[in-house]
Amino acid sequence: MKKILISLIIAGMFSTGFALADIKYCGIGAELVKDPYNRKIFVFKIFPDSMAAKTGLPEGAEIILVDGQKVKKMNINQVTNLVRGQEGTSVKLVIKYGKEKSEIEIPRAEFNVPEKVEDKFDLHWKQIAPVNANIEPIPQNMINNMSIQLYREVVPFTNYWLKRKVEFKNSYDVCMSYPNSEQNNCLINLTNREINKTAQDRQLELQENMIKQQAIQNSINNYNQIQLNNNLQNINNNQIQMNNNLQNINNNLRNINNNLMY
Repeated sequence: MKKILISLIIAGMFSTGFALADIKYCGIGAELVKDPYNRKIFVFKIFPDSMAAKTGLPEGAEIILVDGQKVKKMNINQVTNLVRGQEGTSVKLVIKYGKEKSEIEIPRAEFNVPEKVEDKFDLHWKQIAPVNANIEPIPQNMINNMSIQLYREVVPFTNYWLKRKVEFKNSYDVCMSYPNSEQNNCLINLTNREINKTAQDRQLELQENMIKQQAIQNSINNYNQIQLNNNLQNINNNQIQMNNNLQNINNNLRNINNNLMY
């Protein structure tokens, strides 16, 4: 599984998946992300009680225009600089959701990004999941409109780890239903089991990559061998042609000598 390569942007500022402390900013309360291949800008996530939520900005929507400016050729920082602004002002977005385009005006307001407080589950899950991977559901409209390259990099990875997280949470809840004296041992065994599974997955991934690389190398070798054989055949053909030419020259010389004798 490839590590997710998307950088999430919270209405004008980078986010690493969670804030280390409460952060205040002035914007619409949405996470934006750019597809690096088709250069589309998407609304990845809407924060509860934000202005984006109150005005009905849908998750997964593609942003076409910000205050009349096309964003496809902009980098993500340029787009978020357009979206954020002073409290009390508003921003007009032209979005595409499904097959429909629409315009939505969203007031800007000060917004708090709350601190992510890790609980016991988070601490155990953190030992299992890939480092720095932001594993959150991807909005379906974004999936439908992202590039094939990004889909292959992100969607299987995300779906796999979301499924693993649900399965781990179910087992975690079983452990937590045990008496206090048994909970820790249960959680340690569960976490170790999942860590081993992750290591096995990584080993399988490496093996698959090696097989793919070997298949590619074999294809290259076969192609090179075919090219070499073709080149050798061309050399042989050229040699035959050269011999024929020499034979013709010799025949011509003999004819000339015969004519001289007469």
